[in-house]
Amino acid sequence: MTMRQELRSLKLDQAPATVRKPGRPKGGRSGETRERILDAAEQLFADRGYDGASIRDVASAAGLQIHSIGYHFGPKEQLFDAVVARRADIMTGLRREALAEARQRAGGDAIPIVQLVRDYVSPFIQSASHGDVGWRNYAALMGRLANSPLGTEIIARHYDETAREYIAELQRALAGADPEDVVDGFSAMVAAMLGICAATGRPERLSGRSAQRPPEDSFETLVRFHTAGFLTLTIA
Repeated sequence: MTMRQELRSLKLDQAPATVRKPGRPKGGRSGETRERILDAAEQLFADRGYDGASIRDVASAAGLQIHSIGYHFGPKEQLFDAVVARRADIMTGLRREALAEARQRAGGDAIPIVQLVRDYVSPFIQSASHGDVGWRNYAALMGRLANSPLGTEIIARHYDETAREYIAELQRALAGADPEDVVDGFSAMVAAMLGICAATGRPERLSGRSAQRPPEDSFETLVRFHTAGFLTLTIA
């Protein structure tokens, strides 16, 4: 099948939708208090950014004394890292599980682009569609992080290893494509995923809708759009 034929048949040839439900993060020691702190910090960092939310703000939102924050998490940067890590660990686990299954199904062949897009995006879309405001806050926070030096460093710490695994599989499937173009396409896909999940209200303003569209309703559009975009990278 030629590349243009594959693009034309994309809607019919999509892999079955992957449904991977992440659930709620589990607390560690002193779990209940830690979860209260993380939930409060997550919302404040999402709303105000790293610099706009103080440890005192977090303590107040969690209904705790300020020393409790330092006791459980140390200084502000460590708390911020813990907020990102809590859900990053869940995302990473689901994505690696999906990638292992896709590799097994493909045998020695390249994994189809549509499957790689689905498996990377699905856990985040599903998480933001379950009515848990924490995942929406997290999506908004990740969107903020992508535009800050501290955020870039923390994202790299928790997400880059898995992202590189998916990028390597994309590059393998897109033989002949410029590796830098594949990375740019991957970055655009992640930005679109975060934008869909962050509940900023902008899609509603642009479309004239009065109600917010659930992220899962945009899932197939995102998959088709970015699969087609990746496939065009090999067209001269």
